[in-house]
Amino acid sequence: MSIRSRWLPILLSGALVVAMVALADAFACQELLFPETTAILCGAWIQPRQAWEVDRPRMFLLMAAGAVFGLVANLGLGAVPLPARVLLGYAFCALMMTLMHASMAPMFSAAILPMLLGTDSWAYPAAVVILVTIVCAGQMGLERAGLREPIELPKVETSPSARDALAYWGRRLAVFAMVAVPAYVAGLTFLAVPPLIVAYTELSQPGFSLRAHPLRAWAVLAGAGAIGALARNAVALLGLPLAAAAALGFVALVFLWDGLHVWMPPAGAAMLLALLVPWANPWAYALEVACGAAIWVAAALLAFPHNNA
Repeated sequence: MSIRSRWLPILLSGALVVAMVALADAFACQELLFPETTAILCGAWIQPRQAWEVDRPRMFLLMAAGAVFGLVANLGLGAVPLPARVLLGYAFCALMMTLMHASMAPMFSAAILPMLLGTDSWAYPAAVVILVTIVCAGQMGLERAGLREPIELPKVETSPSARDALAYWGRRLAVFAMVAVPAYVAGLTFLAVPPLIVAYTELSQPGFSLRAHPLRAWAVLAGAGAIGALARNAVALLGLPLAAAAALGFVALVFLWDGLHVWMPPAGAAMLLALLVPWANPWAYALEVACGAAIWVAAALLAFPHNNA
């Protein structure tokens, strides 16, 4: 896949990302800025074949359920320590995907991001629902225009049983807990930001192609974090409008994806998240994301050694 062959979906994706950031800035409502939108656009619009095994109705339901769960966990379980809430969020998403016989890793970001940011407004799940609706509608339009392949799901009889799927998710959850909980307890939140959690989940899948290229998987995640940090610094130090920073960051991200030949959706969320999360040190985000990416890539490969393509 190349920029030349996918220029129109890339252009449309960038326009939607910039519009989302501009609206969030204009209304001073950070809940309208959902970084995982960039990842979903990569997997649902830019890539010729959808990155996840899920149809549009289930994509909508899973993303909406994840966003609502994350907000409700904040509102109703605020006294519960953050690591415990995050583990509960991961388990909820895994259970929902198992029950719906679907794979939609960005759901983890929808559920966990509001926990990390302390979101308490229903504007957040409303924004997620609207953005995912736009993505689904746009995907239908691209399919009708012949700009992407129709969604093809595996036959039910070839899918793992619910028991096997839950056992496998249990292993993923155990590894996730061993990495994420110490990071959150130590206050190193950027080591386990949602895009890295999504990347770990995808890399632990059997047959996932990027398992054969772990250095490139790390490089695209670390590079996206650095691009995001540069964009955020341009806003803070140079007074660049937030939407302009998002536009420049998206362009740089596309060239990173293309240069490494790794169109990895979570990298898009890692770039855009830099414009949203609070930080004291202007380079803390980039450094921690780079270190965290190395940890999560290694965890996926070492904990699931038989999943190579």
